[in-house]
Amino acid sequence: MIEIQVHPSEIRGRVRYLFFGGRTAAVGLVIGTLILLELWGSMAAAPSVLRRVHRDAELRIARDSQAVQLEKLADHVAQMEGLEKKLDEQKIGIEKLLTVYGLAGESVGTGGVAFPDKAVLVDPVTDPLEAAREKEALLRLAVSRISEQLAMLADYEEQHAELVKHVPAILPVPEEQFVLTSPFGSRISPFTRTADMHNGLDLAAPRGTPIVAAGDGVVTFAGRYPMSRSIAWWRFGNVVVVNHADKFVTIYAHCDEVRVKTGEKVSQGQFIATVGSSGWSTNSHLHYEVRADLDGAGVYRPVDPRIYILDHRWNDEEKLLIQSRSVREFNDYEPLPSTFIRGGRRGV
Repeated sequence: MIEIQVHPSEIRGRVRYLFFGGRTAAVGLVIGTLILLELWGSMAAAPSVLRRVHRDAELRIARDSQAVQLEKLADHVAQMEGLEKKLDEQKIGIEKLLTVYGLAGESVGTGGVAFPDKAVLVDPVTDPLEAAREKEALLRLAVSRISEQLAMLADYEEQHAELVKHVPAILPVPEEQFVLTSPFGSRISPFTRTADMHNGLDLAAPRGTPIVAAGDGVVTFAGRYPMSRSIAWWRFGNVVVVNHADKFVTIYAHCDEVRVKTGEKVSQGQFIATVGSSGWSTNSHLHYEVRADLDGAGVYRPVDPRIYILDHRWNDEEKLLIQSRSVREFNDYEPLPSTFIRGGRRGV
């Protein structure tokens, strides 16, 4: 038997007596021991639990930080892709200038930004950071190469300032007032319904739309070509022909009114005629041609005017640039009359 006395704090208080048999005491002792062991185990496990909680918190913070970094990386990649697009646009403009100046052999290449030939792009899904680093390195290289091309063009333009002013580099009609209805190249003739070669551009525009000179030059013909001398050129109706420093000849056909005279000097952008439908024409439009003396031999061959127009973007300009390189082999065209060339030089 075990006796437990409970004495109150006041001496006059009643004392309480608790009596436990041996079996009850043993059970109580076991239960107390178990409680103490549980408390001791909990205290022993506390550091491990705290470490795990701390580790989970750090992992959560790391994941949140990684998400933020990936978001910033995605923004950085998007900015680089925007820069890549701008570089491609600038590269096309450089290609056009190199072609116009006869420096195509110095081009930065076609088919996207000038990446190194042996570049192997990292998969952005498996390793986005490394892929972004490689893209950045390639863009830096592309910027460097394009800067070299721009420096070369600036040097050429400084040394050939007079020729640059005569390049037919602008649209002959207002950009917001024309629709390209027939491009340069093979087509089905609207009159014969058979395949033929179209040596220029048909730019549909309302009658009376102003036509301007595409570059500085001298008017070598203004009016309608006599049918007795050439039916082919007579069909073009009212025509203005401008010679640009004996390097290019531009032809503006089917005009309504002609505002210049033969022998008159004109400047780029000068008003020279209005759009009409004179000659063989199915609607009001300007037939615009560029003929180029590619090798300085006095032979003026048709070239795609879109290559020379620098103040307007055309669809598939890279394709146009590739096609332009075969122009030297093109012989299916009507020669220029000698009166269309200043000084009586003949087109062959």
